[in-house]
Amino acid sequence: MLTITLDENIPYAAEAFSTLGQTRLLAGRALCNADLQETDILVVRSVTKVNAQLLAGTPVRFVATATAGFDHIDLDYLREQGIGFARAPGCNAVSAAEYVLAALCHWSLIQEKPLQGRSIGIIGHGNVGSRVRQLCEKMGMYCVVNDPPLQEQGHTGLYPIEAALACNVVTLHVPFTRNGQHPTFRLLDAARIAALHPGTLLLNASRGGVVEENALLARLQARSDLDVILDTWENEPAINLELLRHTLLGTPHIAGYSLDGKVRGTEMVYRACCQFLQVEPQWPSPLAFQQPLSMAAGHDHRRDVLHAYDIREDDRRMVAMLRDNAAEHGKHFDQLRKTYPVRREFSGLA
Repeated sequence: MLTITLDENIPYAAEAFSTLGQTRLLAGRALCNADLQETDILVVRSVTKVNAQLLAGTPVRFVATATAGFDHIDLDYLREQGIGFARAPGCNAVSAAEYVLAALCHWSLIQEKPLQGRSIGIIGHGNVGSRVRQLCEKMGMYCVVNDPPLQEQGHTGLYPIEAALACNVVTLHVPFTRNGQHPTFRLLDAARIAALHPGTLLLNASRGGVVEENALLARLQARSDLDVILDTWENEPAINLELLRHTLLGTPHIAGYSLDGKVRGTEMVYRACCQFLQVEPQWPSPLAFQQPLSMAAGHDHRRDVLHAYDIREDDRRMVAMLRDNAAEHGKHFDQLRKTYPVRREFSGLA
């Protein structure tokens, strides 16, 4: 019988993968080589670094991550060892886009200014960025989209990054890459952070390393003329608490944490594993359809959005737990993610 090791925070993973073999649930961040000596299939989330150190000498022959991102996976090593791989692209894209919309609604209500007519620079127009655009256009915002890889493929209607950075709002939705023609590591470096107009809202729900955090903190300390909402951080889980103190909202990497998104990820990697094993899937998704929030034109939906998903509660939990446990804030950052309350998607996006 197959032995399948699963990150304990993947919802319904045991129920799904038990149709394929014997399952073991372990803490993803603490997973080590010794845990995998009898493992055939490994299913993780973004907190587990999957590389030679983790897998060498183990019988693992298939790895899946129930996430869209895969910068935590050493794909070259998997290819060299002939280990199969799958991920869940787009599984949490709706959830992450709704996070951005809730953040925008909170920001605009504080400012007592409507979102309609404001400009938003969307950097990255993939699964998440394209959905952010749909929601922002429904709210009457003017979208300036930057995506150099798509532009090179012939896509039109795209702008240089400088145009996106000049908008009222800048939101980041790029993968984390250090190499290649368009690396995103510190895409927002000190020079670009310094160039942001006073009053700009900067949102990062992609990866922490996309923003040069020390430069951002230096600007916020020197002149508090930016609003910042951060869901992703450098050095997670040991995040920069001083930077957290300067955010309008700070959350523990949960933008994509809707129950719908997480279960969708489970289902995608389960089906990919079935295909790898050449067996028919036996597990049906347990989620029932939820009626989406009506977002008809001509109505102010900001409070409706925050009623559907009150992002302020995520910020309150983050600030309270990390304030009260500063010495061990890394452990408690992970605890916030592990105990995240049920959140359903509300926008009706596909």
